[in-house]
Amino acid sequence: MTSENWAFTGRQAELRFIADCFSAAAPRNVVVTGTAGLGKSRLAREALAQAEACRRPTCWAAGTSAAQAIPLGALAHLVPVSDTTSSLFTLLQRAVFAFTGDGQARRFIGVDDAHLLDDLSMTLLHQIALSGTAALVLVVPSDSPIPAPIAALWKDALADRLELLPLSRADTRRLVHATLDGIVTARTTEFLWRLSRGNPLYLRELIEAGYATGRLQVRDGVWRWEGGLAPTCRLTEVVRTHLGELGTGEQAALEILAVGGPLPLDRLLTLANPEAVTALERRGLIVVERTGRTAQARLAHPLHREVVRAQVPEAARGRLCRQVAETCSAPGTVDPLRVSILLLDSDKPQLDSDLLVAGARQALGRRQHGLAERLARTAIEGGGGFPAHLALMEALHWQGQTVEAERVATVAATLVGCADEAGDLAVVRALNLLGGFGRGDTAATVLQQPDAAALSKPVRCDVLGARSLLAFLTGGVAEALELAGTVGAGTDDPSAPGSLVAAARATALATAGRFDEALTTIASGWVTLERCRTATAAGWSRIVLAHAELLALELSGRTRELRRRATQLYQDCLSGPEGVDDAVSVLHLGQAALVAGQPRTAVRWLTEASACLDRFDPVGLRGLCADHLAQAHALTGDGSPADEESSEADFGLRRGGHALLAKAWSAAAQDKLVEAADRAVLAAAEAAELGEWALEARALHVAVRIGYARQVADRLRALVVKVDGPLVRAYAQHAEAAVTGVAAQLEEVAGRFERMGLRILAADAAGQAATAYERAGDRRGAAVATARARQLARSCETLRTPALAGLVSPELTSREDEVARLALAGLTNQAIAERLVLSRRTVEAHLANVYAKLGINSRIELRAALGRRPAAPVAATEPCPAVAPHAPRPRYSQVLSTNPAAGRDRRLGTASRESRGAGRRNDGHG
Repeated sequence: MTSENWAFTGRQAELRFIADCFSAAAPRNVVVTGTAGLGKSRLAREALAQAEACRRPTCWAAGTSAAQAIPLGALAHLVPVSDTTSSLFTLLQRAVFAFTGDGQARRFIGVDDAHLLDDLSMTLLHQIALSGTAALVLVVPSDSPIPAPIAALWKDALADRLELLPLSRADTRRLVHATLDGIVTARTTEFLWRLSRGNPLYLRELIEAGYATGRLQVRDGVWRWEGGLAPTCRLTEVVRTHLGELGTGEQAALEILAVGGPLPLDRLLTLANPEAVTALERRGLIVVERTGRTAQARLAHPLHREVVRAQVPEAARGRLCRQVAETCSAPGTVDPLRVSILLLDSDKPQLDSDLLVAGARQALGRRQHGLAERLARTAIEGGGGFPAHLALMEALHWQGQTVEAERVATVAATLVGCADEAGDLAVVRALNLLGGFGRGDTAATVLQQPDAAALSKPVRCDVLGARSLLAFLTGGVAEALELAGTVGAGTDDPSAPGSLVAAARATALATAGRFDEALTTIASGWVTLERCRTATAAGWSRIVLAHAELLALELSGRTRELRRRATQLYQDCLSGPEGVDDAVSVLHLGQAALVAGQPRTAVRWLTEASACLDRFDPVGLRGLCADHLAQAHALTGDGSPADEESSEADFGLRRGGHALLAKAWSAAAQDKLVEAADRAVLAAAEAAELGEWALEARALHVAVRIGYARQVADRLRALVVKVDGPLVRAYAQHAEAAVTGVAAQLEEVAGRFERMGLRILAADAAGQAATAYERAGDRRGAAVATARARQLARSCETLRTPALAGLVSPELTSREDEVARLALAGLTNQAIAERLVLSRRTVEAHLANVYAKLGINSRIELRAALGRRPAAPVAATEPCPAVAPHAPRPRYSQVLSTNPAAGRDRRLGTASRESRGAGRRNDGHG
């Protein structure tokens, strides 16, 4: 990557500040300060470039240590050659004249590292500032002593001081996206933000290091950082320069914190020289944070820790790890995870299997699955027995190594020593079989093996939760709720986790349309999960709870809350380590964007989720992601990718007929409306068989939007009493209005959808209203409804649906359009005539034609009909009435009664799922 690739981002406000100072009637000088690497020099150069673009004379200089001993050394290229015998006063006079000239053209002068200028150069700049004959922008670091002449500029009000701060997380993300061509995973931008902390120089060097070491790679248009940071020589030099000269004691103190991490201040002072620690704190290299009576010391910048740790010799690293571990092992203060890691890396490793297992379980709770695997394997070597094997199974499962996890399960079965251990093994193994291979039948058999009566309540909760989740995925709502009802979803006993039961029950309730019950159950599940993060199957509980919550919010029409919660879950995910939760969180963002009417944004997030799930998919979400991605592509009118994505979705975990709906929208994007309606109705029929009334209503409404309201209106009306909330009522009203063809009712439905934040649905209803007005011969109503539909469609980024494809724009001649636009801008008929060199009578004739074509009578109505009209059609103009005039389709009840798929397991594609899991990991399954 070259400097030309590096975008200027995140400093627009500061650049405007300097521009305002320069453009004032009496231009102001600016001193730009800030710590190293924040982009002070780049900002100053951009400011001078703007001035130069306005044809203002500019010049640039830079102070250096070498030129500091020479009078005017840094400015030598800007001042005329002088006699070597000239006095300093003469040199100063000539330099002032060189910069100010005859005073007619004000010059803009930029000086980098102005604190390194010699005394005469500083005096020169101070004289220029006093005279006001030129405008200065000076760059000085805030973490170095600032010379008195420079400081006097802002103290004496001769200049404005502009303090640069690190870039925000959002600006850092924008800078990364502007630099890298393509989608950048959320985890990668978060990784770069955490290490750079908004320092543009560090960010650039990190990206350079990622290129050089191969850690930053692009695959299928998606950039991803894989693995940890491997500091290059260049990055190390940059950081070492910022650290400055270090004494032996200071270097030792930095190494202790780099290897051992943050430490209580009193413990650090026992390991390092107290005077060195004090000196580092004064220099800002160490930060001491006090909470109550406890003081914690850490390195000030995370990148400093990575670079310093990478330079610690291996022999010294082992010794430091042992010393810090001994310090952190005081009775009552032991952190199993931290101490386990330090002991493993020490020069005298001690294999305490119980401590290692506790550390592994703690790592699982923090989603550090690679670390959990390492600790569990070491515990097994030390005789950790069944608990170590169970932790290893979970760690392997969450890393997508499902075949290896099944092999470990076989060994663990021989080590079971009690009923609870048998129950824990059954849960972990069943979920691995379910998510990793799609083998629901085998998973069900495994879950029947433990004796429920012999299990403790926490383990019984997990077993019943896994059985309930499996029942929902294979048998439907009733069976899942029956199993979940045998035990409370939540408990006041922190030792009895019921989060998996809550997750399974909430998912079933959400699909059945019992949203209030679902959300209450979800709240209970989150509370229970928070108490027991290290519990068996906690990872599944977290993902299924999140999925159930967002599904309940989506199906109940709470769009704004859906987006807020999806964003919150995404941010919570990024606060932890990398893993499958990354894919789940961006999948949720894509789902929320799709519901809220942003299909292009949805494609961005779902493409990232798909790339993550291609690497490993322990929960079986790849099919669902492909379904959402296919629908998003189809709604943008991109039928070919939609068709490819929906074909990929033919295997894996099926949820709520998403595959059929994706294929329905793919067919609709290709104008195969009969096929699209058939698939939507079939998806509704499948949901009805499983008792998923909310999903059935959603699928039926897709048929309404495609133009087949008559076939499904009765069933939607019946579902109003089965499904909570206003959304299904809006579905039913939409169907009824489309059947009767009452345009005003369709407009009312569009308003209801818009108030719910469902802009795509609102655009479709408004488009159908326009078609209904056109059929009724109401040209004015059609024009207004068309304008509204197009406005809604534009708010949905790029949108193409059958209802919008039927909108036909009034054909105005170029002259009529020109006259109408000028009238819309507020010009009188006489003013328009003068502007276009026409007679007033001709203008009036053109406006009369416009009014007739748009079905309006006044300029006020012209704004509604034309003011938001796009320059080009939003979509193709093939007709698509509210009720499509094709051959009669079978009624929904007939499809339901004759559905050939009745009784078939549509949730789990067992064979294909298993072959996919084995094929992708290239290690088979016996």
